[in-house]
Amino acid sequence: MTADAPAAADSASPHPGQAFLREAGDIEIEAFGRRFAGHACRFDLGAYRDGLFARYGVELPPQLDRAVPKRRSEFLAGRVCARRALDRLGAAPATVAIGRDREPLWPPGVAASITHAGDRALCLAASDADTLGLGVDIERPLDAVRAAEIRGLVVDADEQARIADGFADPAAGLAATFSAKESLYKALFPQVRRLFGFEAMRLVRVGPQRLDFACAEDLAPGVCRGQSFAAHYRFDADGGVLSLVWLPRER
Repeated sequence: MTADAPAAADSASPHPGQAFLREAGDIEIEAFGRRFAGHACRFDLGAYRDGLFARYGVELPPQLDRAVPKRRSEFLAGRVCARRALDRLGAAPATVAIGRDREPLWPPGVAASITHAGDRALCLAASDADTLGLGVDIERPLDAVRAAEIRGLVVDADEQARIADGFADPAAGLAATFSAKESLYKALFPQVRRLFGFEAMRLVRVGPQRLDFACAEDLAPGVCRGQSFAAHYRFDADGGVLSLVWLPRER
């Protein structure tokens, strides 16, 4: 991940000296032989106030009426990143509402994805002229306890063996696989239009910054059992992982 704009704290803080958004900047991610543009930031839950929605010009949706401050702060940071990512794409300003299955509702002509983990949020956006689906996900490092809790939910025994063979640190490999399956879900949702589980995508190969998956279910007319999908992944200096799935549109 590379930033092509200087990091900056925001000026819409709830009180002087305490900014909600920190280290905000435009980013570009190289994967699949191309660059994906977007925006990323860190946010401070302790500085969050509901009034920041109005100050940033982001609509607080009714789906968050009962949400805790953590969820509201994640949503706000993600939507601020989305607005900047759409602006970089040249898309008209638009409210990114929440769909029936909690998916972002992007404006026409846009394929995009939002993610957040811990105090980080990120959005990538591309034109749907050449992009059928786009998914991005970031995850914090997994400790041994958390890895043991989710392993059986995310991968089966064969996938665990591939992770053990392909990664020096199995917990890091599990985090990368978990993240990649999240990105696959986001990228495929516009076609599938329904929830599906981790078992629908099976890890079949581990490569340098690439994970290959096979679809294990017939999810939609264009997403069938046996179909292959690839995810790009990379680790950051803190041990966290970013994954990206790009589904090109056939011409």
